[in-house]
Order: sequence, then C-alpha cells, then structure tokens
Amino acid sequence: MIDRLVGLICILLGGGAIWHAQTLHVPFAADPVGPRLFPTIIGAVLALGGCILAIRPGRVELEFGAWPRALAVLVSSLIYPLLLLPLGFILATALLCFAASLAFHARPLPAAVSAIATALVFFVLLDKLLDLPLPRGPLGI
Repeated sequence: MIDRLVGLICILLGGGAIWHAQTLHVPFAADPVGPRLFPTIIGAVLALGGCILAIRPGRVELEFGAWPRALAVLVSSLIYPLLLLPLGFILATALLCFAASLAFHARPLPAAVSAIATALVFFVLLDKLLDLPLPRGPLGI
C-alpha cells in the first residue's frame, strides 16, 4: 500500500513541477530551449516513475539499509545548503560526498579522492558548461 501512496505522491509532485515550469516567465528572444525545459523533464520523469510505481502489480519492497547510515546522509544533506555560501560549492560538495561515502563504509582516502573529484566534475559541469553561477566561497574558484 505504501508503494501506491508513494507513486501517487510522485505523480502529484511531477505534475506540480510541470505546471510550475510552465508559469516561468521567459523574456522575448531568449534562449530557444528556455528555463522551462529542465523542470519539465524532471517533472515528467517523476510523474512517469510515480505512474509505474502506482500501477505496478505486486508489492514493492523498500530497503532502507541501516538507519544510522540513512541518518548520517540525511544530516549531511541538511547541513549542505548551510555550508554552500560560507565554504563555496566545491568544498561544501566535497564534504557532503565525503560524509556520504564514509556513511557507506568507504575507506577514508578513496572517499576523499572521490569526493573531491565529484565536486570538481559537478563544478565544471554546472558552472562552466551550463553557465549556472555557483557560490565561490573562500577559494574564489
């Protein structure tokens, strides 16, 4: 029963994201793709996943794993937006990835290397390629 409820919630959230995306103001002669595309795609994927979850026959088993791990990731995710401005995107994202990796029993050195690489890749992808301004923090990059 809970899977059907989660599916319906996903459908509603996806529909809301699509509806909200269509209300975004697009200036004349703006980028032909516009700011509506990304939230519309995310909303459609969320609604489609919700439909599949809601109409799927049988029961879906949800596996959360160990609660301390989930709690560590949840706390890290809640602290992350608070650290974005003072530390900047790269350092805050690297700390989030490092904490999440340690929560899933990664060794510290590979977790640190992976966290830094992940933060740098996302920074280049979002800031340089997609031209989305990200908080710079004390590093200034």
